[in-house]
Amino acid sequence: MSKISAVTKSVITVLFTGLGVLNLSRIQIYASGDEVMAASSLINYKNDSIIPAFNANSNLKLNRPVQFKPTPILTDNLISEPWWQKQVKSQVGSSKNKQYKVCLFGDSISSALGNTLGDENFNFAIGGMSTVSLLAQMKILNSVSVKCQTGIIAIGTNDADYQITNEAFVKNFKDTIVLAKSMGANQVYVIPAFYSTVEASRNPKIAGSIDRVEEINAFIRQVATREKAILFEADIQPLYQGQALRKNFTTDGVHLNPEGIKIYRQALLNIINLPKQDCGVSQESGISRQ
Repeated sequence: MSKISAVTKSVITVLFTGLGVLNLSRIQIYASGDEVMAASSLINYKNDSIIPAFNANSNLKLNRPVQFKPTPILTDNLISEPWWQKQVKSQVGSSKNKQYKVCLFGDSISSALGNTLGDENFNFAIGGMSTVSLLAQMKILNSVSVKCQTGIIAIGTNDADYQITNEAFVKNFKDTIVLAKSMGANQVYVIPAFYSTVEASRNPKIAGSIDRVEEINAFIRQVATREKAILFEADIQPLYQGQALRKNFTTDGVHLNPEGIKIYRQALLNIINLPKQDCGVSQESGISRQ
């Protein structure tokens, strides 16, 4: 058994990618007789270490299905999770047909604040959320007439870790701003994706890379400018050293500890306490305030 040429391997790699195999780093391709074999350190369906993939004399047409399990890819499938559905349902029960001064939308970093931003405000953040599940959540809240005078969107950290295309992220993020406005917000503030520590950023099981967070934040700034949302980031800068979360403000390299939460909470209170220009929702709608 011998390894095949680099050219042939490149062609097969393209075909594997087309089959949805997104992580080829641990796959070796070999030639054995007239068959092309794929050997993977991953455990395949039949626990075979080497499996026939293509017939070398058939113009590289698929000989039979490739039987191995690729490395799992992180995606946002929260909307299909019962616990997420239950939490959104609970939010709907608490906020249906109500108006709030400020609505906060975000992920676990924001949800850690709990209901500490004042009785007139609502923290809709849920752990694990990206723009994918946030968009679904906001559509549900909008459908039950939840109203917000001001919207704060703090999302993107999980998008940097999940597999999402740039185009999909830009569209989703834009749509969240549009939805916030349709919920009554005359002003929408956006907080860029949070950085992790340098060490956490090097582990894809924990966080997105710093480069990817930077890329996501560049899109956030572009969309915020186009959609006339207000970028709010100066007040959270004490959390960082350069482009990384300070170790003394985190519990695990990603999430904030009590000292970090204190800084983030104050930044949000600074937004809440800013003077607003006629940012109230029309009272003709008869919506009551909680």
